[in-house]
Amino acid sequence: MQNIIKAFNLNIDLAVEAHDLLRGEKDIEVSGVTEEVTNLEHIKVTTITILNEAGANEMGRPMGTYITIEAPPLKIKDPYVNSEITEAMKGSLVPLFNNYLSSNDTVLLIGLGNWHATADALGPKFIEYSPITRHYHEHAPEALVEGMRPTCGIAPGVLGITGLETFEVIKGIVEKVKPGLVIAVDALAAQNVDRIGTTIQISNTGIKPGAGVGNNREALTEEGLGVPVIAIGCPTIVNASIIAGQAIKKFCLNTGAMYDNLRARDAIRDILSFFGGSLGVTPQEIDEIIENAAHIIAVGVGNALFPHVSEEQLELYAN
Repeated sequence: MQNIIKAFNLNIDLAVEAHDLLRGEKDIEVSGVTEEVTNLEHIKVTTITILNEAGANEMGRPMGTYITIEAPPLKIKDPYVNSEITEAMKGSLVPLFNNYLSSNDTVLLIGLGNWHATADALGPKFIEYSPITRHYHEHAPEALVEGMRPTCGIAPGVLGITGLETFEVIKGIVEKVKPGLVIAVDALAAQNVDRIGTTIQISNTGIKPGAGVGNNREALTEEGLGVPVIAIGCPTIVNASIIAGQAIKKFCLNTGAMYDNLRARDAIRDILSFFGGSLGVTPQEIDEIIENAAHIIAVGVGNALFPHVSEEQLELYAN
């Protein structure tokens, strides 16, 4: 798979996939990187920490913490699994929040992506399900449950629809609202079909909108915005070249045919040339995956931001 990723210049959104590829290739732990794995009843939580510049260069991403929650397919809507996921999110997010937030700080929630494209609508859907309270603090504080901090949210859309760079929109809002923290949610690209709708990644290093589909925009980071940024995402697509490469390799293994990296790469490139060499694939049930993943992420973030407020109460403040 490594040769396909390099040949098609694919971005690896998930730190756990980048880590597995590097460790698998060298059969040794990556220098400057640590991994901690916790297995719960239904889910697995992997925390990868990039400790220094050497690790950042190897992993191809900034120093920081990357938490991956792997679960059964989110489309199943199992209440026990969903509860375990949201609790794991809360347990992962609260320590990160405590590094940045005081009790009265405003939090800006950002739903990245294109609300007209289902596979890219995770961010806008997240905003739809999130508790928004800033206006209550300003105009109707008596309507708030005790312990609710001010939150505001926006789904800024994409350049092709709005004509505005996402970074420009968010930078303007940050300068006006002055939040203590930005939380950005976006759909990701995976390098394995098994991760679609089964994986949630949390990181404290910011995010590049559109990176997973080769449409890099200016990154939303603490350096650029002047405020800490926590990024949360769930894979919703896999590049067709990855699927084709895996299928060819499996066919060769099952039939005893010789697998040739170069011929496999050239065959895939020839087939995908009609699409400029890039084609994203998403499952038929992507509507259910987006709906449930957005709700789970919104609940997990809400529980972490308002730890003493019940889920039922939080839903009253959702859009």
